[in-house]
Amino acid sequence: MAVMVLAFAVIYAVTIAREGFAYEDAILVPKQENGNTVYSGKIQGEQASFTVYADKTVEFRYGDKLYGPYAVREDPSAIPDADEEGQPLGGESVTGVELRCGEEIMFRGCVVDYGNDSWLYNEDGSLADIGFLTASWNGIVTDENGNVMDQMEPSVSTILDLMAGPELTHKGEWTAWFGGTCICILTALSILFADELFRWELSFQIRNADKAEPSDWEIAGRYIAWTALPVMAVILFIEGLQWLA
Repeated sequence: MAVMVLAFAVIYAVTIAREGFAYEDAILVPKQENGNTVYSGKIQGEQASFTVYADKTVEFRYGDKLYGPYAVREDPSAIPDADEEGQPLGGESVTGVELRCGEEIMFRGCVVDYGNDSWLYNEDGSLADIGFLTASWNGIVTDENGNVMDQMEPSVSTILDLMAGPELTHKGEWTAWFGGTCICILTALSILFADELFRWELSFQIRNADKAEPSDWEIAGRYIAWTALPVMAVILFIEGLQWLA
């Protein structure tokens, strides 16, 4: 178990040090190429990359498929007078934008900055980038209207986030490693002091507990626990590597 704890400590250190842009449960690590920022990595085993050019144009490549180019321009006239309930838009700042993919207008509306979060509103005042997706048994994903959706196509909020300079994050949480390590330590102690712990627990129930001997059922229970606890630790170690910071 000590080897397992140390091995996962190294894996956690490497994983946490790998900071990048979180997309589709993957971390795309940024680097500079010819004055452009490229966020690259693998998504579901396929090579993927976002390229943010100096003029803030964005392209996304997934395998052999290219999405974009996406371009945005500020347009104060795209800001709605109120939301769909007739309430004026609040927030710290409101920016009217128009996002295009080639010549197609993907989004026209505004970005409302609420400090820790930003919301998108369409030009008519309705919330944007919100919808319900349904996955069928054959893996085809559709929206609430039954239209087939491309899961890899970046959303409006993703593109705008990249253009603005996204906050980098990483996978892996040391909390999970410490939790798994505690389980391993408790397991080791229960193995090293099995009889002592057995008699100490009995001392609260019977006299002369120091002369008691464990039954076959007690011994079987120990082996079950000594197997289950390390398995729990491994599961926690692995799950913790998937957590986003």
